[in-house]
Amino acid sequence: MTAPTSKEKAALRNMAQKLKPAIHIGKKGITPALLAEFTKALKLDQLVKVAFKANRDEISSFVGELESKTDSHCVGGVGKRRSFYKVKE
Repeated sequence: MTAPTSKEKAALRNMAQKLKPAIHIGKKGITPALLAEFTKALKLDQLVKVAFKANRDEISSFVGELESKTDSHCVGGVGKRRSFYKVKE
């Protein structure tokens, strides 16, 4: 999947502002069950907001792991929340 352009990311971030986090990643990190729920949420909505309980350094590694394992893209975020986008298949 090709990465969204900067204009597309800006539009997606704008849409994500109105969303509530669908997935909460706690201290256990990314488990197989969480990954399954995240994948299911992406298939349903394409744009999913995730809330993290980790510190900011851990968040960046979690973001990379989610992107690589689900073929999605992080389109932005503020604080401990990130929004992910994946084109419907």
